[in-house]
Amino acid sequence: MDKGIIMWAVFLIVIVVGILVSRKLKKGINENGIETDAVVSRVLEDMSQDLSDFTVFVKYRTEDGEEVEGVISNPRSDLEEGQQVRIKYHPKYKNNARLL
Repeated sequence: MDKGIIMWAVFLIVIVVGILVSRKLKKGINENGIETDAVVSRVLEDMSQDLSDFTVFVKYRTEDGEEVEGVISNPRSDLEEGQQVRIKYHPKYKNNARLL
């Protein structure tokens, strides 16, 4: 078999697995997530290749009192450091949250 075909097949499998894991996490947060208040702790912006991409981190306390800094999976471009937001997180995957 051609190495190029094998590389593309592996690449596609990795992409599909990534999408499935992401969907499972989103479903878990939506169904079993806990709502809480959070504060935007960092906004990282990547301006490479003429595209603006950003990652937003928030700090919040879980139900058991643990302070967590996690990534918001659906950030808005208008979020700023220090801003209070309402999020939903899954108790099992505390470092990933969704903006409400």
